[in-house]
Amino acid sequence: MKKIILSIAVLALVFSSCDDFLTKDPKQNQSDELALATFSGIDEATAGNYINLRSGSWYGSTFPVTFDVMCGNCAVGPINTGRMRTEVIWNYNPNSTMGLWATAYNLILGCNRVLTAIEQNEFTREATVTEQDINNVKAENLFLRAMAYFDLVRVYAQPYGYIKAKGITGTEALGVPIIREDDLSNRPARNTVADVYEQLIIPDLEEAERLMDPSYVRSNGKDEKAVITTPVIQALMARVYQYHEDWQLAADYATKVINNGRYRLLSGDNFVKMWDGSVSGNETIFKIYIAYGESSNDIGGLLTVPAYDGAQGYGDVRVSEDLLKLFDANDVRYTGLISSNSEYQGYYWAKKYPGKDNSLNYNDVPIFRVSEMYLIRAEALFNGAQVSGVSSDVIDLNRVATSRGANSYQEFSVENLFKETRREFFLEGHIFFDMKRLQLSLTREDHSQIENQNIEFPNYRWALPIPQHEILNNKNVVQNPGYNVQ
Repeated sequence: MKKIILSIAVLALVFSSCDDFLTKDPKQNQSDELALATFSGIDEATAGNYINLRSGSWYGSTFPVTFDVMCGNCAVGPINTGRMRTEVIWNYNPNSTMGLWATAYNLILGCNRVLTAIEQNEFTREATVTEQDINNVKAENLFLRAMAYFDLVRVYAQPYGYIKAKGITGTEALGVPIIREDDLSNRPARNTVADVYEQLIIPDLEEAERLMDPSYVRSNGKDEKAVITTPVIQALMARVYQYHEDWQLAADYATKVINNGRYRLLSGDNFVKMWDGSVSGNETIFKIYIAYGESSNDIGGLLTVPAYDGAQGYGDVRVSEDLLKLFDANDVRYTGLISSNSEYQGYYWAKKYPGKDNSLNYNDVPIFRVSEMYLIRAEALFNGAQVSGVSSDVIDLNRVATSRGANSYQEFSVENLFKETRREFFLEGHIFFDMKRLQLSLTREDHSQIENQNIEFPNYRWALPIPQHEILNNKNVVQNPGYNVQ
């Protein structure tokens, strides 16, 4: 078998038991060839690749919260441990930027490693292994690689629609390096944003959907919504086509997820209880599972009002007045998921991550919920898509709003769409990316800091700086405009 070159960092992440890989640490005592010499080894390496998503620099920690702090859904609390100071004032620089880059490329290299082994077709198959089993595993790695590139290009590049509409070229049109091998020795340059979508993300997802058995669910012993299934692939496809402005495809894939029967919108107390796990989260399509005993993700403590249900939250991040004023009086997202504290009059905190196993610091993180599919479809209809049985864009917009007890909208508009996504997905990491792709400027009234209260769009700050160590180690990677270090 051809020797596969892989960084030590990736080796520390790719091996894991398939039985309950969501909670076990990866194995690190196998050689490259031995690990991928059998289908069971390939399957375990695939399970290990999921671990990257739980990293402290990705969905396993404050990644979902950061963007709400940046974009005005949240603000620094009256007490603070020093967290979220850079984020609230957008004070990023190449030496202090979001840590997603290394983690996402670790995942990409791990996926490339498995995909290379499958392509070489030199591994041993156990007697019961079928071609469909192999295709299912291949589809998982294609999805994970596409998801990593999608988040990378959303964080470190300007939005696709803006670049396309303005005919932008040069450095401002660059995305991230496309790597299909498990070897970084070539020091790849950055591809354009369009290339990242059209040469990798979309083809990977199309192939993943084609390959995966619709009934396939990886066995994990914990929660089937924390693994990749066909509806998960289709949900990401709907979101990707939305960002790529392929409106009919966005509507088609959102409809596939909506119509498959596995998910439904919850209302009232059922929606609130979904967050603490006391009601089955039928809205959830895919989530990151954080188990008690793993590295805590700190979301609960960071967001929770000091002294809540006997637990002591940090209270660093409070709900902003800018978000509060968007809620209708009977909206359960306000009445059930936001709370106050008599010791801190006039301040409000979120209850979306109340913890589990009696600990605030262990929370599952939703990545796709069915409400997003309705809102994607509504936007797609507004932009000319057609869906049989859905007569207007405002119908889907109101399905989400009224299920939460909010007032219905009289018409669909970009303003109303953004209002609804802001209310629906607060503290789930959507707002920054929605503002970018809709080309909306940030205006904050509830902002107690001195710097950067408002951020216009367009602005170089909407593409975060690439880590300086990457620039130093790869001379072919150029930094985003506005962040050059002397």
